[in-house]
Amino acid sequence: METDAFFYQLFNQLPQTLFELIGLPAARAKAYRFDSVELKKAFRIDGLFVPKRRTLPLYVEVQFQRVQTFYANLFAKVFSYLEENDPGHDWVAVAIFASRKEEPKDLEPYEDLLQSKRVMRVYLEDLSPLKNPPVGLGLLQLLLASEREAEALVPRLAKKAESGLHDSDLQAKVVELLERLLMIRFPGLTVEDIRMKFKLHDIRESKAWQEIHEQGLAEGRTKGLAEGRAEGDARRLKKIIETLLAKRKSLQEISDLLDIPLDQLRQAMKTPATDKP
Repeated sequence: METDAFFYQLFNQLPQTLFELIGLPAARAKAYRFDSVELKKAFRIDGLFVPKRRTLPLYVEVQFQRVQTFYANLFAKVFSYLEENDPGHDWVAVAIFASRKEEPKDLEPYEDLLQSKRVMRVYLEDLSPLKNPPVGLGLLQLLLASEREAEALVPRLAKKAESGLHDSDLQAKVVELLERLLMIRFPGLTVEDIRMKFKLHDIRESKAWQEIHEQGLAEGRTKGLAEGRAEGDARRLKKIIETLLAKRKSLQEISDLLDIPLDQLRQAMKTPATDKP
């Protein structure tokens, strides 16, 4: 399952989800800035929670990487970041796995760190199903939900986003994130199938949703691609497009799902995979 883009968007839009996931108050997110950083040693950290106060620890989030070098890569990134920024800063790495079977088997070289307070391992299969979860945790539940379970969960999450999130722009982005996740989870369904099956049409056709888009939600996203972080956003968009194309979605379906014009999708496909040296 391609989840990198999903997790980036989840923690970017709902940063409180990380703290809810590890048993800390959601309000703790207000003391952090979610970031993605390039390190000089050819490393990139896409899930970094940087504290606004020096007394709080850094949180580094990583997930779903089914490779034996997972922990070697994780700790290399952590220590490279500390070396380049602040070697005396406290830190915690949060490793998120769908299940225990996805974790690397050869852990002996890392046991001292894994058993310390420096590392928190989360297995989504262990999460207790919640009937009325916060939106972020509900999205994580959806990662492992069956199609039948998703049919019951998705409408509740969409309504909760609509009523519980005060920022109308954020409400719309969360519903779009729901749709993207459903396309990844159930690749046999078209965009239209997903919106009908999971009752997302009602929200998209509501007056509030239409007002959001009339105010320039899609235009604002396009503008973001053209400004300071344009290259990084364009590469992420290209990755999302490639993932959906691999699931046999057409460019038109992807355009409908992401609310991005076809010409912009085609332009994103021309984006270089990495920064030029």
